[in-house]
Amino acid sequence: MIIERHQSVIDTDYHQFMIEAGPLRELIHGQDPDFPLAMFAGDLLRVNVGVKSGPVNVAVEVHQTPPFYDDSAWEDSVEGDLIQGTAHRVNIVSFWDNMNADGKAADILGLTPPGERRYRVRIYARGKNIRFDAHHDGDPVEDYLIQMWPTAEAESPRQIKHTSGR
Repeated sequence: MIIERHQSVIDTDYHQFMIEAGPLRELIHGQDPDFPLAMFAGDLLRVNVGVKSGPVNVAVEVHQTPPFYDDSAWEDSVEGDLIQGTAHRVNIVSFWDNMNADGKAADILGLTPPGERRYRVRIYARGKNIRFDAHHDGDPVEDYLIQMWPTAEAESPRQIKHTSGR
């Protein structure tokens, strides 16, 4: 069952946006489980997008229990854990700032209540090939669905589907 759903256009840069549940920090390639779609680093996930910079559509669903897996409309999917720190909440943030072209907040903030928790996060993607490696200024051409739910058990991250080639 979905507790809440949020949708936004997130500005990306350097082929990425972040899902953070702790302080932002630099992620070092090869130090954490890294897949073509996402890098899982405990309290920080990096989502790898196709465009070098520009807007992408992001929908987030917070669930009470694991949702049914359905990748029929998606090219890529990956799943892993996100560990939320005591004083933090889960946020979806752009790489550089949280303002869109109109000067309004574009990030998705405060998805969870503060407190130490573990979430399982599933990320679906489509459209990564459409404007790959381009500086894209138009309407978003990539879509991302992030589903998350609380879990007590740690599980290794895994790539489930990868058909985009990116």
